[in-house]
Amino acid sequence: MRIDILTLFPEMFLPLGESMMKRAVQKGLAHFQITNIRDYAKPPHWMVDDLVYGGGAGMVMKPEPILAALEALGYRPGDTVVLPSPAGKPFNQQTALRLSREERLFILCGHYEGIDQRVADFTRAEEISIGDYVLTGGELPAMVLVDATVRLLPGVLGDSASLDEESFSAGLLEHPQYTRPASFRGLDVPEVLFSGDHRRIEAWRKEQAIARTWANRPDLLEKFSAGALGLPMAAAAPPRTAVYPVLVHYPVLDPRGKVIHTSLTNLDIHDIARLATTYDLPRYYIVQPGKEQRELAQSLLDYWVLGHGGAVNPDRRAALSRVVLVDSLEEAAADVAGRRRRRPTIVATSAKMRPNAISFADLRRKIWREDGDCLLVFGTGHGLAEEVLESSDHVLKPVEGRGVYNHLSVRSAVAIIVDRLLGE
Repeated sequence: MRIDILTLFPEMFLPLGESMMKRAVQKGLAHFQITNIRDYAKPPHWMVDDLVYGGGAGMVMKPEPILAALEALGYRPGDTVVLPSPAGKPFNQQTALRLSREERLFILCGHYEGIDQRVADFTRAEEISIGDYVLTGGELPAMVLVDATVRLLPGVLGDSASLDEESFSAGLLEHPQYTRPASFRGLDVPEVLFSGDHRRIEAWRKEQAIARTWANRPDLLEKFSAGALGLPMAAAAPPRTAVYPVLVHYPVLDPRGKVIHTSLTNLDIHDIARLATTYDLPRYYIVQPGKEQRELAQSLLDYWVLGHGGAVNPDRRAALSRVVLVDSLEEAAADVAGRRRRRPTIVATSAKMRPNAISFADLRRKIWREDGDCLLVFGTGHGLAEEVLESSDHVLKPVEGRGVYNHLSVRSAVAIIVDRLLGE
């Protein structure tokens, strides 16, 4: 594999002459060509950068010397060109494996405020980011890309099996490793590693890999089910935030945007209570300030929880026993705060996009990583009143399907949202 690196600072690539990269070159498996872009700038000033069109701070690298250098190195349209950039797609093990299958690779190292966009357009360069931060130039990201890619070439590592056991190869972080001495400063190597029982050792290593991934990169576990990890559902780590669905009947909107008070429906009570039980949500709050409506709801709950209905259908009794009737959203929040001795986060939902709305991914991460309580608030009628949306800590982005129709029933919306946040 030949890798051409185009840069303004060739001296930064001395580390490629060490360790595994040196071994890859010595074995004839990889060849690195470091080219100074400035050598292809025009005399007498050898300028490689210029002012930004449209105004702005900093300078941008000019396209002419970069393309001249590429063409002098034998670049042809269709060759693979990589441009390290914080605006690129995240770099991962799968990308490194794909790049390792290329016979030739060109890497362009930007500097200053970046490279003229026409270079990427002309070469169809693949922009790749090694993280959500900004570095001085593309040299360090280029070395990361090269190291991660070249070490995957067959023959570079002494033991090809080590590739299969590394972090990210199976989608999990690697388990802890130990060597001699067996005891060091009061810390001992786990006993299981001395057992000679390879099945026990592999089970321990998998357990440790899952635990380390959960602690450091829980986002990697989102693509696995408990079964895919070889775990029973009960062994899968639970979310750290308790979620409480709240169904609001006042204040909500009518089709013209007027604040109204809606009536209870039997289906809303039953179906969302059953959903709460399925996903092990501690309580399901129904905000209904109307006296007659509350009395109607209470009589229904008494029948299924305390009366004949619960006696003949224990499953329905278990579900409806989670329902709590309150006069207001504030009362629901106070009930949680009183029981848990901490203020819950209030996340409202809406069918319309709001400024700074929280994404499903961000809210899911908060629920699975942070200790707390969350009221997940849904509106009946035509949605929650503006005062509820404005007073909430977050408003969740709307549910989007494949079509343009945007009129889910509240029961469907609750089911979809809860599953996206808490399901496998």
